[in-house]
Amino acid sequence: MKRILGLSLFALCLTVSMISPAGGQTLFDQGFKEYGQENYEEALTYFLEAYSADKGSARTAYYVGLTYKTMEKYKEATPYFKDAATLTPRVDEALVELIDVLYHTNNIMEAEKWIAVAEKDGLDPARLYLLKGLVLTKRGKPDEAIKAFEKAKDRDPRLSQQAELQIAGIYTQQGKYKDAKERLRTTITLDPASDLALYARDYEKIVADKAERERPWRFGIGMGYKYDTNVVTKGDGPMTESISGQEDSALNFGARIGYTAPFSFRTPFSLSAYYSFYTDRYFGKTYTRSDGSVGNLTEYNNMTNTFSIVPGYAFGRFAVSLPLTYSYVSLQGVKGNSFYNELNWWNQTRYLETKSATPTLRFITTPNSFGEVFFSYMRKKYFDTELHPEPPDGEERSGERMTGGAGWTYTFKENKAFFTLRYSYAQDNTIGRNWVNNENRFGADLFYPIIGPLRAQVSADAIYVKYTYDNTYFEQKRRDDIYSVSCALLYGIVKNTDLILQYNHYRNQSNIALYDYTREVYGLGVEYRF
Repeated sequence: MKRILGLSLFALCLTVSMISPAGGQTLFDQGFKEYGQENYEEALTYFLEAYSADKGSARTAYYVGLTYKTMEKYKEATPYFKDAATLTPRVDEALVELIDVLYHTNNIMEAEKWIAVAEKDGLDPARLYLLKGLVLTKRGKPDEAIKAFEKAKDRDPRLSQQAELQIAGIYTQQGKYKDAKERLRTTITLDPASDLALYARDYEKIVADKAERERPWRFGIGMGYKYDTNVVTKGDGPMTESISGQEDSALNFGARIGYTAPFSFRTPFSLSAYYSFYTDRYFGKTYTRSDGSVGNLTEYNNMTNTFSIVPGYAFGRFAVSLPLTYSYVSLQGVKGNSFYNELNWWNQTRYLETKSATPTLRFITTPNSFGEVFFSYMRKKYFDTELHPEPPDGEERSGERMTGGAGWTYTFKENKAFFTLRYSYAQDNTIGRNWVNNENRFGADLFYPIIGPLRAQVSADAIYVKYTYDNTYFEQKRRDDIYSVSCALLYGIVKNTDLILQYNHYRNQSNIALYDYTREVYGLGVEYRF
């Protein structure tokens, strides 16, 4: 009996010595002391030993979890917070900490389950509602999340800054930028010197930029002067030797209206619509036609109206769109009837109407580049009017045009510059046999910010056109090799306003001299966007 009692006392002393290693302090007390001194590795060792000796202690489990959480080891903290929240007697604070680590490890569904447990048990701390708002935000329930953040503010004003910042984030995602800015200003006002206030100031700039990028309505107007060395695209053959005075100056004006449906910025679906208007008015220099008669270059005054609607859908690294475009071109014509001052210009000066559909697939190739492939079908109609009578047999250019192509764009300098390569193949099936052709087009574009508000834009194209049939007038198959280069300097005078200096060079090398020409266009203009 004495021997059994002695063994029992020895075992009890051994257990006490494990729990109280020195100076009467338990393992938990020693861990708590190290935790208070921010020696988290040492504290964790003591807490784990204490929990191993007494696995029924919710308090010890809670501090093991809390130490892991302080060390940002959220996954390791989770099972200990679960024990602390379920053992008896429970540590109520463990429920809130458990929800926190579940949120940080993206276990949103489980976090939502424990929020329901806390609410059912009548727990009502402010942090619970702050975490509930975070979880609901990730669950895609913004309105309920805002209510939770408002409750967190009401229960503890010290959480107001965090709650206001989160609400601002929700409003930003919803496109309510005005409301988001108000919440961010409140965040700053609550404690201007805090880190959250500093973050809110930076975030306010991001929201302002995002609001600018996602404006549904956009407008642009521009006007300028140009000098054209070959308005009539005079060729070099015998039929053009008598043509003179083909160069002239012109004033031009353009306007553009664009609308993007707000859901386009926040859902995979998109919808945009555009209208643009452009017109040239020549000064009216006289010139001699090939038949010896005298004309006026106001005959080449032109006006183009374009309407476009673009539905689209994005999925992963890909996006598809279907631009539908209608264009109507007016040309003043040889009788001098001006659509600038005549009420009947719409019918009298109508020249060309086009309708097209262009299914397009864009895809990300690298973080800094993307590609696209497209197919386009276009119907062209050249009008027969008094000013533009029906052309002779074989010269009717109305018909259909089918185009397929691909492109690749590389962005650099923080997406402020880009370089594009393009290729397309097209077939023109016209009513007049002289204009039936196929075309290979190669192109490149570069946009580059030089310094400050000065930017450069360069485009180059090489187009090789082979006509299918022998020309009825020249009794040979026509071939055009067309080269063009466009260079522009854009200088930002003030915000959203650019001064544009431009030069265009065109060279058409044709085996039929009538169509072989060189043309240069110099331009200076100003454009304002709002």
